[in-house]
Amino acid sequence: MRLTPTRRLVALVGASALLFAACGDDDDSSGDTTTTAPGGSETVEAPAGLVADGKITVCSDTPYEPFEMKDDDGNDTGFDMDLMAAVGARADLELAVIDLPFDGILGSLAAGQCDVVASAVSIDAERSKQVDFTEPYFDSAQSLLIKTDNAEITGIDDLEGKNVGVQSTTTGETYANENVEGATITSFEDSDGLFAALESGTIDAILQDLPVNGYRSAQDPSVTVIETYPTDEQYGFAVEKGNAELLAFLNDGLEALHDDGTYDELFATYFGS
Repeated sequence: MRLTPTRRLVALVGASALLFAACGDDDDSSGDTTTTAPGGSETVEAPAGLVADGKITVCSDTPYEPFEMKDDDGNDTGFDMDLMAAVGARADLELAVIDLPFDGILGSLAAGQCDVVASAVSIDAERSKQVDFTEPYFDSAQSLLIKTDNAEITGIDDLEGKNVGVQSTTTGETYANENVEGATITSFEDSDGLFAALESGTIDAILQDLPVNGYRSAQDPSVTVIETYPTDEQYGFAVEKGNAELLAFLNDGLEALHDDGTYDELFATYFGS
C-alpha cells in the first residue's frame, strides 16, 4: 500500500496569507449526527460487521480545526471527515459522527461505539498496541502559538516561568513535558479550551500540532506560530484490533482517493496548494 505523499506544513504557516476555503464554526455540542457522504465514482462492497447498517460510524473529538468541525448548517466537515465520507461513499455508506473527548477515544472501538476513530490521531507504538491503524494519510509536527503582541516569548527557550497549554493525552502534551523547562504545563480537554485560555490570558502559549495552530493563525491575526518542531508524526485512522476487513477497506479507499485526485483536492481546500 502506498504511503501518503509527504506534506510538510511549515510552508502553511509561512504562507498564512493563503485563505482557507473551508471554515467551520466552533459548535461544541456532542452527540450523533448523520450526513450524506459525497458520491464516489467507484462502488465497492461494504465491510461486514459495521456498527450501523448503511453507515460508517466515526468517533471523533470535535472541533479540531481543520480536521474535524461543523459547517454553518451543523454538518460534520473538515479534512478527516471529508476523507471518511469519500471513502464510505465508495460503498454507498453514509457518514455518522459521534463526538467524544480525545482522552480515551480509542477505547470506543472495542466498546462497539464506532467503526473508526478519525481524529487527527498520531500513530505511535503505544497506541498501536491497542488499535490497528491505516496507512498514514498526513504528516505533522509540533508548534508553539502565542498572542501576536507578546514580545516576551520568541521561542521555546523563553517559556521558563510561563504557563503553556496543551491538549491532554496528545503528542503535544508529551512533547511539552519532555522539552519545555521551567514552565507550568496545563492540560485542556480540547482545542477550544486551549484557544479560549490563550485569549483570556490564563496561559501564555499553546504547544500542539502544527496544522491546527497554523490553521488558527491563518484565520486570526491576533495569534502567531513562532516555532515549529519536526517530530516525524503521521496521522492514521484507527480500527478495532484485528479488524482486517475494515482496515483493508479504508486503505483501499485512501489509495483510490489518491489515484482519482480527491485527496489532493481536499488537501488544497484545507491547507492550500
